[in-house]
Amino acid sequence: MPQNAKHLTVGSLINPEVQGTEWETRVDDLEDDILLMPSPAPELEVGTPAVGAQIAIAWNRPPHRYRVRTEMVGTIGERWRLRILGEPEPVTRRTFFRGGGGEAALLRHEEDTQWQVASVHDISEAALRCAVDELQFVEGDPIHARVTLGDGHFEVSGTVLLTREADKPTEETAEVVILYTLSESQAQQVRRYLLEWQLAERRRASADDD
Repeated sequence: MPQNAKHLTVGSLINPEVQGTEWETRVDDLEDDILLMPSPAPELEVGTPAVGAQIAIAWNRPPHRYRVRTEMVGTIGERWRLRILGEPEPVTRRTFFRGGGGEAALLRHEEDTQWQVASVHDISEAALRCAVDELQFVEGDPIHARVTLGDGHFEVSGTVLLTREADKPTEETAEVVILYTLSESQAQQVRRYLLEWQLAERRRASADDD
């Protein structure tokens, strides 16, 4: 296997991105720099890219996440045939997709047992931004968070990146941003939730247009 594909194997979980939509799938086949993956599900409403179109693919290989550029070579049945271009590059926290909003969360200092109720502004695989009625944290605090995502939830320890006091009387809540490192299963949980959130937002926008 060439150097530019050393992090991928058949069966690897990957996250292609086309026209702003990211989804989760698996590598069906990999030979030299040619990768085969299933076509996206119809409900994603992702059209088949033209031959030569570039597609970003990301994947986790703990403790890092990587991204590589590919180009569309063609289709084989219900599969896309892609050529890997260049070397995989580590993904920085800034590139993680953020979404959601309104989900319930609980926050506490790691050495404390008292939870503070919070409301999620947005969430990603790397960070959580949420609103609290009373600011009880400062930048650099070790923090524990419990976040509800649909029918499930996850708990993670992290660090407070920044805080912002409420600008009263125009605002009723303060803001806390938390950085963390998720396990692979937690990262998959967040990605799946955000994909469902994207689809719901698209359906809502389509209904509003009608």
